[in-house]
Amino acid sequence: MHNIANLPQDEKDKINADLAASGIVYKERLGLPYDLYETESQQPEHLRLYFRERLEHYREIGKRFPRGFEYGDI
Repeated sequence: MHNIANLPQDEKDKINADLAASGIVYKERLGLPYDLYETESQQPEHLRLYFRERLEHYREIGKRFPRGFEYGDI
């Protein structure tokens, strides 16, 4: 299935939690402001553990890449 709109709502919520987690890690890497607790509280209660797991997953992946302030002059 390639159209997210055709997925069940529970799957859409899971995708949104995943996107929120990746967005937090992206902002961390670039040194941008973010509110982790606000973002987590916006997730459905049953997906908060999933959100935290994805957050750690993306943080581990992010360790392979330079942080935003490490790029220097481009």
